[in-house]
Amino acid sequence: MSESILTRLQAGRNEIHAAKSAFFISGFTFSTWVMMIPSVKQFFAIEADVLGLLLLCIGVSACIAMPMAGVLTRYVSCRRLITAVSLLMSAAVLAVPHLPAVWAFVPALLLLGASVGTLDVAINLNGVLVERACGRRIMSSMHAFYCMGMFLAAGCFSVLADAAGLPVPWIAAVHVALVLSLLLRYGRYYLDYRADAGQKQAALPRGAVFFLGVLCCISFLAEGGVMDWGGVLLSEDKGVPLSSAGFGITAFSIAEFLARLPGDRLVRRFGEKPVVLASTAAAAVCFAAIGRAETLPLLMAFFFLLGAAVANIVPVMYSLLERQEDMPLGPAVAALTSMGYAGILLGPAFLGFVAHTFHIAVVFDFLALLVLCQMALAAYTFTKLRP
Repeated sequence: MSESILTRLQAGRNEIHAAKSAFFISGFTFSTWVMMIPSVKQFFAIEADVLGLLLLCIGVSACIAMPMAGVLTRYVSCRRLITAVSLLMSAAVLAVPHLPAVWAFVPALLLLGASVGTLDVAINLNGVLVERACGRRIMSSMHAFYCMGMFLAAGCFSVLADAAGLPVPWIAAVHVALVLSLLLRYGRYYLDYRADAGQKQAALPRGAVFFLGVLCCISFLAEGGVMDWGGVLLSEDKGVPLSSAGFGITAFSIAEFLARLPGDRLVRRFGEKPVVLASTAAAAVCFAAIGRAETLPLLMAFFFLLGAAVANIVPVMYSLLERQEDMPLGPAVAALTSMGYAGILLGPAFLGFVAHTFHIAVVFDFLALLVLCQMALAAYTFTKLRP
């Protein structure tokens, strides 16, 4: 699809709501799988090392699928890609409670991971196009709906399992029914956009896209560090009871969701560069403070502030793809998403090495330094973008 056709794309209220629903579907469906992990582990008596290898199937297949999704945008419209991959992801979630043996999880999770990777590229591409077509910034609020999907899936799963006493297969069916209803309501409003068939579709990042990808990678690594090591820090280093160790992650997640709701207005008022630089500076301070704070209320406050600080960095990175001229939009979104997920895959192992070699609190000092480097790189990256 040529640039002239791209500029003729229009997005009204329905298209905006549809774009947000796509982010919700992604977060809701993946969180449904996450909530099933404990029951799967218990039912099959899976050891931690085997479970880790199974979970690796998702990460590996997602990273392989993301660059391929950039190529798919040449042949399949955003509308069809989001719909088809959402259905595949739902089918994988439906299949998980019925799998007969541990080996059967390998193809199922490979399918789930590939669907997750492709869907994340598709919804972000659709989101960038909707934002461009409607002429106003809405990327942060779209990412907020991903968080909302994760929260609601976890809450609904717990209510249906504990209060209603439904078995896992029935809960999965209820969740998938909600996804299908959203696709029926909003599927027609995903943009009918395909990339220009004459464009080079390789998703290898270059130019400004490479620097934006590095910034996303750092953000994903830092957020993953909070999820992986926040509870460990509180329980093993700060003396917080194990039953309360999850409060830090909860405070971080709630703040990230709440900060994304007004994030678009903040960017419109102050601009992308001030918001990104202020966010990275505040995140560095919070990371360093978490490593030094001792009381639970103070730690909760810094975890909450950290979630608010990092909330709008990644959405701004996606919006900035419109201001680069080094790659077509579809492959650029795929490259950015792939580099971001590389941070999720590489982060746990690297931060684990830091914790083992030094001390768990040093992980947060390291993340503070890394985010300061991110701030410097962000300042440089803005010089490579169109005004």
